Amino acid sequence: MLKLKDSPAPRYWSPPPEFAYLGEMSDEDFTLGFRYREIASGTPVEPTRRVVAAVYYIDVSNRIVRVHDPIFNRPGYVHQCFGVGRRSKTPAWYAVQLTFPDAKMALRSWVQGKDNRPDGDPLFPHVEGLLPTSAEY
Repeated sequence: MLKLKDSPAPRYWSPPPEFAYLGEMSDEDFTLGFRYREIASGTPVEPTRRVVAAVYYIDVSNRIVRVHDPIFNRPGYVHQCFGVGRRSKTPAWYAVQLTFPDAKMALRSWVQGKDNRPDGDPLFPHVEGLLPTSAEY
């Protein structure tokens, strides 16, 4: 973990997890509204890296993306919000829900308002949305 130097008390933070975005989608994904898009996928080594992924845009600061789920070694879908969390003040794309095995489950969770709640599941950060720059979008 990295130590923040500007903090009066020692605090620790870790960068958001790096996602392995998947650039392929099924016919069902396309029917649900997913599209191929070039998106920001910065890493500490390549902060301006961009990748092509299957993306469902909710709004400028929210998206559902098709990713590789390393736990189950299969494709998954996760809602990401661009902004800052309570612990990390570094603007980035943060996961605000579980990685679901299919797009319908991820979309249903977002529609039902179960994602990114201030009083929500402590497993995921509450992210205060920000407008990403063109490099971060």
